[in-house]
Amino acid sequence: MPVKKRQSGSAGARTLQVLHAVTNAQLPLALPEISDLVGLPKPTVHRIVALLEEEGYLLKDETGRRFVPGPALRDLAYKVFQCEAMRGPQHLILQQLAKKVGEACNIVLLEGDRITYLDRVDSAWPLRLRFDVGSHVPLHCTATGKLLLALQPKRVRDRLIASLVLEPKTRHTITRPEDFQRELARTRREEVGIDNEEFIEGMACIAVPIRPPRGAPIVAVSIHASIPRRSLAELRAILPDLREAARELAPIMYG
Repeated sequence: MPVKKRQSGSAGARTLQVLHAVTNAQLPLALPEISDLVGLPKPTVHRIVALLEEEGYLLKDETGRRFVPGPALRDLAYKVFQCEAMRGPQHLILQQLAKKVGEACNIVLLEGDRITYLDRVDSAWPLRLRFDVGSHVPLHCTATGKLLLALQPKRVRDRLIASLVLEPKTRHTITRPEDFQRELARTRREEVGIDNEEFIEGMACIAVPIRPPRGAPIVAVSIHASIPRRSLAELRAILPDLREAARELAPIMYG
């Protein structure tokens, strides 16, 4: 049954309704579809969408008729995940995980066609990989990148894959498209991301998603280690600890 159009609530509330509809949609939305979802008249939705597009919170897709989240909204989402009020509780969980497993632990965010470090606790070992909060790494050769890419809706996944250059970072990097697709299929089945010296020689990494209440995950938690000290098989053995940390982090990261 179609939603009855009604003019209700404040201008701010109606704007938030529109943003909520677009960000929760699995596909780009046209104006009539947004109007149906939020139950507002088309002229009202047109005005709201025009304002949000002008401010960069919404963006037209390649058809020029449908809307997706814009750069300003993505930037806002990143700042939410970086909020200091959230960082204390999440950092404590990360510290506890790092102490338990004895290796470096990270929380990362899928940000467009790259991965951004939101938080990390380093190991005490002399041989370690240093990445500061805010650092960026590629999707195609990192455990978290392949994981979060694999778990996106097919439309998003296909668009991101089309934009990737499978640049060899090491002799282990997957560079053949068919091999990369097989790796993503395995990752979707297991919901485990693996980097077996694909980004940096001598380093292995394993990652699991931090699941939101609904929709695809955009954040993940990972552990990486020097292979001479800990093999990939040994990292896999601590998956239960990693998954438990992800479950504890979910309500903090997503509310």
